[in-house]
Amino acid sequence: MTKPAMAIPVTRTGLDRSAPFGFTCKRCLQCCRNKKIQVNPYEIARLAHHLGISTTEFIERCTVENGSFLKCNEDGSCMFLGADGCAVHSDRPLVCRLYPLARHVNQKNEEWFSELKPEADCRGSYRTDDTIAGYLEGEGAPAFMQAANIYLNLLWEMMSELETQQDEPTDEPPDEEDITPENWLDMHAVVTGYCLRHRLEIPRSVNEQMRLHVEALQQWIKPTQKE
Repeated sequence: MTKPAMAIPVTRTGLDRSAPFGFTCKRCLQCCRNKKIQVNPYEIARLAHHLGISTTEFIERCTVENGSFLKCNEDGSCMFLGADGCAVHSDRPLVCRLYPLARHVNQKNEEWFSELKPEADCRGSYRTDDTIAGYLEGEGAPAFMQAANIYLNLLWEMMSELETQQDEPTDEPPDEEDITPENWLDMHAVVTGYCLRHRLEIPRSVNEQMRLHVEALQQWIKPTQKE
């Protein structure tokens, strides 16, 4: 039985990007255990591309709750943790890049950070000669944060649209190709359907797929934009 993810204590919060912060990972692998790693469509697509599979297959094989969280091994470790460390390190999710920081964004797009208390056996070292902004850049986080912002805003809009649909029920059957709350995370499935409907070539790059994925979701959320 998989061990439940543990809440991580916070040592500081309310930090902005100018706050002094630096951390050097020593690859002790302690932080890769007993965590519930949430992923968005961009992160799923990056990981799927790394493994050479579709996002549909990745969601089925490597996630739980319809693609919301990465699977863990029976001992609570991340499924991508190997003897030599992370097997998908170059495409690891944002939460892994941020650690030992946590990023928070509210519906006003206001951002702040918290510093998490490391595991007791963590061998990483802290520095004060850098800032959170510098740390984020060094970990390759900006592109992931931009994608996280886009999908978070879309998620809030989607939730609002679902509430509207519940308040205004219809007897019309849904279109076979409609995006649903269950499949919206599956970039490959959504983009493939969108490209077929609009007679577009399915792009190969993750960034171009994301652009079309966002476009398709926006049209689903705002019915007036549908053809």
